[in-house]
Amino acid sequence: MKLYFVRHGQTESNAKRLMYGNWDSPLTPEGVEAAMTTANEISQDFDLIYSSDLGRAKHTAEILNKKLNLPINYDARLRERHFGSLEGTDMLSTNKEMWQKDHVQEYNYRPWGGESMENVKERIMDFVSDMKKNSRDKKVLVVTHGGIMRLIYFLLNGKPAEKIHNASVHEFDFPDE
Repeated sequence: MKLYFVRHGQTESNAKRLMYGNWDSPLTPEGVEAAMTTANEISQDFDLIYSSDLGRAKHTAEILNKKLNLPINYDARLRERHFGSLEGTDMLSTNKEMWQKDHVQEYNYRPWGGESMENVKERIMDFVSDMKKNSRDKKVLVVTHGGIMRLIYFLLNGKPAEKIHNASVHEFDFPDE
């Protein structure tokens, strides 16, 4: 089953290079503009739109939906990984090794109060399973987060994604079990 994923537009925390998982951070003016550009570029033939229930994804979904005019289904399973005690930190400068592991899919840690990657994988694959059961004949647009899309890319391709840009669209083909 093919699903089309869009990463939310740039946020204030993206611009500051902070880890913020389940924290929320508003879209920057550039993030809004990028989401509007993506809305102009996507096709209008989607049947369903799902979004993470975090504000940055919701805002992006609302911008995209001005073109699609569909009910938006908000789903907490599409949230970014909860980084617990690491949320709000500048991991690139304070813990470069962990930041690098996160970006090449070496998920062998669970931040205090946060999720392991296995937890995230379970909830994302539960969402995909529901889509396969209930929406197989539909064209589905999913608005989510960079970490979620990197995980899906890794699960489907066995290697890390090069780069998941803000407001970018990615098509993933999930094989039947």
